[in-house]
Amino acid sequence: MNRSRSSQVQKDLANILGIEITNDTFDVAAARLLDHVAAAIGHEPAEPSSDRQRAYAASLCCDVTNETKRVASAKIGEALSSRNQEAISTLDLKPGDQVVRLTQFEYDGELRSFEQAFVVSSIQPNGRVFFKGGNGQGAWPTQLRKLTELHRNSKGVRQSTQGQ
Repeated sequence: MNRSRSSQVQKDLANILGIEITNDTFDVAAARLLDHVAAAIGHEPAEPSSDRQRAYAASLCCDVTNETKRVASAKIGEALSSRNQEAISTLDLKPGDQVVRLTQFEYDGELRSFEQAFVVSSIQPNGRVFFKGGNGQGAWPTQLRKLTELHRNSKGVRQSTQGQ
């Protein structure tokens, strides 16, 4: 996810095509440009954002009502990226930290959850957090909470046996 402003090349192309991208990020500008030329280059033509996209975007405080599917997807991705970076900063996450991942699922019509403790192995540029000995297991930082000394080994948190 590239949250920087649209590039000069994008602006030049948008000017030629008559598209307004001045306030767009790189990814949103890319989506708008692709929407405009999609049919000419053999891509699916632009379609309005879906009901599911609009509902999900609204849950992220993002309005994609008048956007296409591609632009809505880019805006949703940026909102999620922003939340993940904020969570990394708020939690002050770094390799070696002990964290708890909350997993929620539906079983027999009921929403259930369980918590599992891990040690942070690495944090990727996109915000994805990977765990030591987790065989590729990871989570988005918005799914984590950092364990404090008081919470370590407390009841109700299943300790991962991987990587410890």
